Amino acid sequence: MQQPTLGKRLTALRKAKNLTQEELVEKSRVSVRTIQRIEAGEVLPRVYTVKILLAALGETFESFTNQIPQQMETHQNNAPHVNRYTVLIAALAGAVFLVSETILGAMDIAWFTEGRNWGFNENTFYIALTVLMIGSYTLFARGFIALGNLFENKLLKTVAYMLVVATAAVGVLDVVSLSAADADRFLLPYAVASVLFGALSIVFGISLIRLQDGMGELSRVAGILEIIVGCLLVTVVLFFVSYVIMIPAVVIEILILYRGYEYLSKAEEVQVAGEG
Repeated sequence: MQQPTLGKRLTALRKAKNLTQEELVEKSRVSVRTIQRIEAGEVLPRVYTVKILLAALGETFESFTNQIPQQMETHQNNAPHVNRYTVLIAALAGAVFLVSETILGAMDIAWFTEGRNWGFNENTFYIALTVLMIGSYTLFARGFIALGNLFENKLLKTVAYMLVVATAAVGVLDVVSLSAADADRFLLPYAVASVLFGALSIVFGISLIRLQDGMGELSRVAGILEIIVGCLLVTVVLFFVSYVIMIPAVVIEILILYRGYEYLSKAEEVQVAGEG
């Protein structure tokens, strides 16, 4: 079934069930933007997306159409397999990253303002927390790599990989600077890191905005916040201000990952029901 026929039939079925698009979103966990674009005939969705919507509307795929036409079948066969638990773990890791990064940010400020003279215990705690931050961010970014695969967002996948490398590099720089006799010589490396990280954050924000077709309005909001964070980092002098914007941005990104988990859970439920 091709567009716009598919969109018109789904719209008619939804209205026959006396459901608004927002109510269908709640029942299916498919984003309202995706539903709007399908019903308007702007996109040809994957078969399992159609099955999720039909299941929410109390209709089977088989009764909706007598056969799966080649165009939709190809779209389904090319869809990558994404493990929903990868996305759920990423959401949980995002919470760990947010807490650890917030504490590290506070410690960075203290280190700069308190004479840069820490003892063994403070250094050990900082290093351990940095390792935790890098590990949790890697798992966090892995969720966006998975969503990039799911929604064919190559930019999101690429920048997520690059952010993992950048985060690890800055973490190593932080740890090395603790034992430096002359910490001022790290000002230039930190300035360069801030600019590069800012540029990556801007690109990440753009890729999140592109994700809104699959994950909805939250992706657009997170994307805008990431772009603001990136712009602050690029200035270098407003580096610490970026932490203020980073917190709500990461919170929203965690919500996006959880929505992705719900979407994949629905897809698996529909697939199991269809096989049964």
